[in-house]
Amino acid sequence: MALPPVPHPLVEAFGRPTWRERRRRAEAAELAAARLPPPGGRPQSVVVVPGFFGTEASVGELVGWLRRGGHRVLVAELDRNFRASSWAVDRITEALAEADGPSVLIGHSRGGQQCRVATLRHPDLVTQLITLGAPVRAHPPKHFLLRAAVESLRVAGTLGVLGGHDRAEDRRYEATLQAPFTADVPWTAVHSRSDGFVAWQACFDPAATNVEIDTSHRGLIESVPAFRAIAATMSESPVVREHGETVRTGESCPKTQS
Repeated sequence: MALPPVPHPLVEAFGRPTWRERRRRAEAAELAAARLPPPGGRPQSVVVVPGFFGTEASVGELVGWLRRGGHRVLVAELDRNFRASSWAVDRITEALAEADGPSVLIGHSRGGQQCRVATLRHPDLVTQLITLGAPVRAHPPKHFLLRAAVESLRVAGTLGVLGGHDRAEDRRYEATLQAPFTADVPWTAVHSRSDGFVAWQACFDPAATNVEIDTSHRGLIESVPAFRAIAATMSESPVVREHGETVRTGESCPKTQS
């Protein structure tokens, strides 16, 4: 299956509709008012990974929602996820090992990239992978604000600040991120064409079930469409099926190719 081409780096750096992120408050308010039921079925172990500069508080709505459904949820401790991704993958692996058995692994944005790598390295610890707005085909980020922040932190790490960087481990991480997804683990990659920071094409992978919703980048972790997509995936709904297909939520789930 042909992959959708990722936009030119200059378009991604300066042409993203970042103004669309202003709707995040409305999305959060709609979610609070909706009171969606959590994923049903048997209780599952879940590990949640925040995105760049994310914290346990930033994924609090998701964690609380899952726990209300009886699921056992851990949040990977990544120190706001601004350190090297190779370091973060080790922390995610530790969280998976501490969890109550093999777990559903949910990662937002940069955290989703790291979850993909952790799953490839330790597929026995993961029952299902869910990535939310994770640019698995674009590393490092292309948006000029995100790129500037990442490069500044990379320089700080090289100088020994923030615990330093292991260059060999960083290269190993990047090679794994760019490698084909060969783990025998179901993977659902959720993206939004109206994401203000990340190109949806960069989140698309032929090994995943690619689910399209309409939210901001932040809304991919805190909105009604995102929670519905997560619930459908964890409940093994027919909404999420064949690898490589794109499902648009809100429709009658046609099997359309992107």
